[in-house]
This record gives sequence, structure tokens and C-alpha cells, in this order.
Amino acid sequence: MASRQSSPRHARVQRVTRVPVEEVPDAYPFDVDASHALELVAEREAESPEDAPETVRVFEAWPSGGHAGSRLARVLDAVGEPSGNPGALDGARVALESRDGAYRVDVDGTQRLHRRATPASVDTHSLAEVAIGAGALAGLLAFFLVGAAYAWVATPLFVAAAVALACSLGYDAWQTHDATWSPRPLPWAAGGTVPVVNVAVAVAYLARKAAVVDAPADAETVWQDLLAGTVVAFAVGLALAAFDFTFPVGATVFAHAWALAPVGVYLDARADRHGTDQPKRALWLAGAVVFGGAGALVYLLRTDGLQ
Repeated sequence: MASRQSSPRHARVQRVTRVPVEEVPDAYPFDVDASHALELVAEREAESPEDAPETVRVFEAWPSGGHAGSRLARVLDAVGEPSGNPGALDGARVALESRDGAYRVDVDGTQRLHRRATPASVDTHSLAEVAIGAGALAGLLAFFLVGAAYAWVATPLFVAAAVALACSLGYDAWQTHDATWSPRPLPWAAGGTVPVVNVAVAVAYLARKAAVVDAPADAETVWQDLLAGTVVAFAVGLALAAFDFTFPVGATVFAHAWALAPVGVYLDARADRHGTDQPKRALWLAGAVVFGGAGALVYLLRTDGLQ
């Protein structure tokens, strides 16, 4: 009997598991050409209210899914997630196609589904970015005043910066819905509450958003560029802190570059530019926390030059 392919149906992914390709049933009618497969357990939506939802198993090739042109990478892109993070499909809504009673993800149908659900670009630059910039400047000034022995002025500034950054980062992330980047408000808002670190978080957020909105082609390498700037700032701050008359400025730059290093390393390690060769995030993050800009420099050399 000839195989029959039906029109796409929608489903919600319930579980994502990476399995050896040998676990794909021999009767599965779709090709899974890789050493491993990604098993998606999904609840297929019923055609009518009277019908009960059906749980189905779907397989996709992995790790070839980490390649930019693969089926799985295109599905992840359609739902707004990086190609190196297939676990992000947990909870995602996808379209299915069927053949001989089996299912796989319909890539084109999933892309159409999410194009209808999410506008191409909404709420890009906003006044909240001004508040983020002001909060970052307040945090820098507060740290400078501590070094200049004006702690009584610095304390309320630290508090004001934390409140301003938490609110503005959370609000702007909530309002930003771009085709390539929809930030999650809670992590950014939480980062805005921690003195010194919140300035680094604000710089990272504004850099990423500027790249997404104004230079989408450079968005994937923005963390790499941010880390290069962090290394330079770290060295400049250290040099300025060596002299008494420039010590407050140098200490301010040095401390905030140190805080920015682990933020940048963490974000870059998750970026799609690494493909399937993802850096060991925990190890490099620990190095940046302990050694600041020096750890960021070694990270850049290892991931971009001395492979």
C-alpha cells in the first residue's frame, strides 16, 4: 500500500530526550540520518472538542540538528530558540505531518504557525532604554563616590540604580518581541537588582538589543565583541587604578569590567556561533568570576583562536 501523508496538525511538546539512533523504531517511515536522535513526546491537538488529545512520539536527527540548515535547527529558529539548545522545544507548539500512522515535525507548518502567532518586529527601541542607561550611570557614579570617600551619597545612589535597573530591564524585556530575540523579563530584572553586577547586565542587555534591532547580521557575535571590550576595559581600569589621582576612576572601570566578564562569557557560551562545539559553560564562567577580564581573554583565545 502506498504511503499517505496528511495535512499538518498542531501539537504541544511534552518531553525532549536525546537517544541513540538505534532506539528509533525500524518501522519509522521518516529518515533519521545521524548517530543520535531527538525524541519528542508531544500531545497532538484533537480535531474536534469531542476527541481526546493523542500522545505521539516524534524523532529528529541530532546532533546534525545543531547545523544551521538542518531540519531541527529550522524548527528551533521557528519557535524563537537557538539551534544549539534543542531542550528549548519542551513546551513549544509545533506542526506535525504524518505518514503510515507515524509523525514528525512539519518544518514549514511550524514556521507558518509561529509567523502567525508572533509579529515580525514589535516594540523595538523604547523609552525604557533611557531608564536602563540612566540606572547604569547611577551605578557607576555610586561606585566612584565610594572610592572618592563619599559613601553617604553613594548608598542612596546604589539603591536608586538597583530599583531603576530592575524595573526598566524587566519592563523593556517584557515589551520587546523581535523576530530573532524575545528576552525573558525575570532573569534580566533579577540581574538589575545586584549592585555592580547590574551595570554589567544593563550594558549586556543594551548591546544585544542594539545589535538585534540595528544590525541583525551582527547579533550572533555581539557577546564576542562585548567580551573584547571587557578585556580592554579591564586592562585600562587596572592601569588607572595604579595612580592615586586616577584611582577612583580606575577602580570603577576595573570593578565593572570584572563583573561584566562572567556575564559576557555566560551569554556567549550559549550563542549559536559555536554550533555543536559548545564551550564548557560552568568551567569558563568560574574562570571569569575568579580572574575577571583575564579569564575572559583566555576564553576568547580558546574559543576563537587557539582551538
